[in-house]
Amino acid sequence: MPDFGLIESRLAYFCNELIPLSLKNAVCLILGFGLAQNILSATQNDSSKISILPVPTFGYAPETRGYAGAVCQMAFKTEDKIRLSSLKAEFQYTQRKQSIAEISGSVFLPSEQWLINFVAHSSRFPDYWWGIGIQTPENAKESFNSKRNWLEVAVLKKVHPNWFLGPIFRHQRRDAIAFEQTLSPSSLKVTDAGLQAGLQCLHDSRNNMLNPVKGAYLDVQITRNSAVATGNGIRIQIDGRAYKKVGAKSIAAGRAAFSYLSAPTHFFDLALLGGDRYLRGYYLGRFRDRGMLVFNGEIRKSIHKRWGAAIGLGAGTVFSQSADVFVNPFKPAFNAGLRFVADRKENINLRIDYAVGQKGQSGFYFAFGEAF
Repeated sequence: MPDFGLIESRLAYFCNELIPLSLKNAVCLILGFGLAQNILSATQNDSSKISILPVPTFGYAPETRGYAGAVCQMAFKTEDKIRLSSLKAEFQYTQRKQSIAEISGSVFLPSEQWLINFVAHSSRFPDYWWGIGIQTPENAKESFNSKRNWLEVAVLKKVHPNWFLGPIFRHQRRDAIAFEQTLSPSSLKVTDAGLQAGLQCLHDSRNNMLNPVKGAYLDVQITRNSAVATGNGIRIQIDGRAYKKVGAKSIAAGRAAFSYLSAPTHFFDLALLGGDRYLRGYYLGRFRDRGMLVFNGEIRKSIHKRWGAAIGLGAGTVFSQSADVFVNPFKPAFNAGLRFVADRKENINLRIDYAVGQKGQSGFYFAFGEAF
């Protein structure tokens, strides 16, 4: 049997050396984006063009307040007759003095025999903590600071048309963790690291990863979670999506996402409800626990030439025991926004959304591609 403890320790050491521990190094990731562009330009033929969309960003989100920055979205094909691959580099500075730098990508290799997904993130992020559970009161709010860095890589092999299988690794490191009051988790350490490693099974028949019009998506991940502060547990994550044309100019999109960790863990590794990815309109981390369940539905409609609109509903909850999935209350959310086709050839949208949750929670979101 392989020595998983030794493997994890070697991976942790490798990731600690690789992941940037300051925003200066994070900016180097964005500079590396230009190098990737040159490499791709040199390897692609004339019939497979690269689309590059650099734009300034601004907006408002519950977790950042006002923010400004820049994002560069690159779309390309490694072969003419396969789906679009994408790389994205982004930097933001917020009203709350948060700095966030991230580079991510999803790359189909020729004939779609392999799919590589990755995210490298570095941030200095003043944040809030309300405790654990779906019933945490607003007056439990407490501020804390931390430096966060993580690297996630999945290397997936096609095992059947539109089906991929392979290993996934995610390493996180948190430094300079400091709460301003005394309500912080009792097991908190100033520095903490966590590693997830396991298997990912992915079905993806979407025609476009950034702006799907038809097809389905199912992502199942089973990973072993290790955190310095607590212990080990098995994490199960399931994300299912479906897309269907409704009439000539509308698309119906639906998504259900589930996550559960079998053992208690560091509060950073708990499932987080909210944010742009899962439930727009709520602060990312306003509700957190070992498990999460979210439902989203949206209608996207082309209005005039390159302009479109979207309207959607969502609901989500968090829980500590799997038996409480449908016992705990669900938090509702409503979103509406505009779409602008920034790249007409590859059908890539620039998305602007406003979302509202309960008790004054709201957010304004600006991004390339759809939230799901």
